[in-house]
Amino acid sequence: MKNKKFWSIATAITLTVTVILLTTAGQKSVNAQDNGPFGHRAPRCTIGTASGTYGYQMDGQILGVGPFLVNGLFTHFPNGTMDADVQLVVGAQSFPAAGTGGTFSIRDDCTGSGSFDVQALGLTVTYNFIATDRGNQIELLNTNDGVLLHGVGRRIAEPGQSPRCSNATVLGSYGGRLEGSIPGVPNLVLAGIYTHTLDSNFNGLFNGTDTINLMGQYFPRINNGTFTIGSNCRGTGFYTDNLGNSVNYVMTAVDNGNTIYFMGTDPGVAIWGVGCRIR
Repeated sequence: MKNKKFWSIATAITLTVTVILLTTAGQKSVNAQDNGPFGHRAPRCTIGTASGTYGYQMDGQILGVGPFLVNGLFTHFPNGTMDADVQLVVGAQSFPAAGTGGTFSIRDDCTGSGSFDVQALGLTVTYNFIATDRGNQIELLNTNDGVLLHGVGRRIAEPGQSPRCSNATVLGSYGGRLEGSIPGVPNLVLAGIYTHTLDSNFNGLFNGTDTINLMGQYFPRINNGTFTIGSNCRGTGFYTDNLGNSVNYVMTAVDNGNTIYFMGTDPGVAIWGVGCRIR
């Protein structure tokens, strides 16, 4: 009886191990079909992956003209059309512009392309993109001849929804870094802490301290001014500093206000950068 009982237990264990091995082998076979060569699932994007409204910024050059900066919004609609609403810096000029009549498409591997008309430039803008972070981020590259321009967009509203921002969206302190050029100074960089608060009437107040490097020479600054953010998460600001400068800028809030894209708008100024909320 003991031998029979022993063989019954042994047989049960053998059958169990066999089932586990067969099941594991089957799962590996299925996963091998779904995964890429390094064991990761292959990208699978659709037009919905890259749809919605995005806050974005781009920086670069138009050959023979000068700096080319973009700060604003674009919207990819689920039907494959798109539009844009931005502030541009082209050479020494800054001005608002609209992108109309646009279309875009995306492939299974999450790469895509698009185009739209910018009447202010008399140009049809063409671009390539890569949808990352499940479509919440889009890496952008302009593909017009004579243009060196790239940047990033972050989704701020899902398809069919509108962005929802106010001055309160960007309250708090941000660590910021910017770079670019101003008249007489072809290269500058700066970094500091910038704080947004509200007065008793809910108007936006701006103050900050930073260090600016002008062609290798460092200067500490103290900045004070005002700001406003619209419901579409785009805003404007103005401040004066202890060096005697008056600065106008635009900004676009993304990631629920945790990140801000900045761009200067004064004549001859080509400065752009990003601020990340500290608290």
